[in-house]
Amino acid sequence: MMTRRGMTAALAGCLAAMTIGAATVEAAGWADSLFAERNHHFGPVPRGAKVKHDFVLVNRLKEPVTILNLRPSCGCTSGQASASTVNPGESATIQAEMDTRNFLGEKATILYASLVTASGREAEVRLHVTSHILADVVLNPGSIDFGTVVKGQAPTLTLTIDRINAANWKFERMVSGSRALTAQLVETKRDATGAVSYRLDVGIKPDAPSGPLRDEIRLISNDRETRSIPVPVTGWIRGDLTASPSLLTMGEIASAEGKQGKFIIRASQPFAITSVEGVGDGFSIEPYDGKKKPMHILTVAYKPDEGTTRGDLQRVFRVTTDIPGEPPLDLTATAHVAP
Repeated sequence: MMTRRGMTAALAGCLAAMTIGAATVEAAGWADSLFAERNHHFGPVPRGAKVKHDFVLVNRLKEPVTILNLRPSCGCTSGQASASTVNPGESATIQAEMDTRNFLGEKATILYASLVTASGREAEVRLHVTSHILADVVLNPGSIDFGTVVKGQAPTLTLTIDRINAANWKFERMVSGSRALTAQLVETKRDATGAVSYRLDVGIKPDAPSGPLRDEIRLISNDRETRSIPVPVTGWIRGDLTASPSLLTMGEIASAEGKQGKFIIRASQPFAITSVEGVGDGFSIEPYDGKKKPMHILTVAYKPDEGTTRGDLQRVFRVTTDIPGEPPLDLTATAHVAP
């Protein structure tokens, strides 16, 4: 029989466990509420495809939120955030990519996003992605990635689509809203065994605008179960404006004096910097004079203030110029601020 003292101790332990559990739920709740969705199913996809989905984080809090880390539960999945720090009222995307080369059937995985607020609240959000990977349709490679392309060039990349045991299967059309791409789909094989092959040639138009290239070509087939096959297309079209370094590493900041670093921005013609976004939270940029010249030097400084976020920091500065048709240039600076 349990004594009164034992019952009291057991009740106290139970209450403590409930309190810890409630605190955990509360901690997870504020972070989960920043996402409109935390689950995505890609549906049927060919084996070898690299499928991507953007989870949108909207900071509804009254303080900045930092994305500390993205950790996948499987080597087939990776994640990338569009920003490291999200200020109140702003948003960022966390892109989850699944590589289907080594799997068949239903495949589910999780991308863990570790978040921390400026006041020190931490939480981990689970972003779930699932695919139904087909055994009889294979993409090689799984996506079209042009890497970095100089504006005005017109490179072309090729992808193949193969299917077995489907003598009557065919693609009926392609769908893409991109004005920067050209695409041609050609049937290359159809034999008595039911094997069918296609070749997809994708190119960048010479007049494609500078900046990130992120699009998708959907191949529409006559198969009702696998009607649409997505082909992601990515790349970066480098314009006339360049920056050195592309990533400014400011290193360890252990004193109130902070640190400085420099970006050198060049173009083939004289230009003026009209605005720079991203200043604040301890980061500053030496004022620019608005004069036209072929090279500008921007000095970035970080000085930790009371209440600013500590640890690993990353800040993106968006530089806008008066060069016609030239998109803003994003400059990234990183630093580690000691507690």
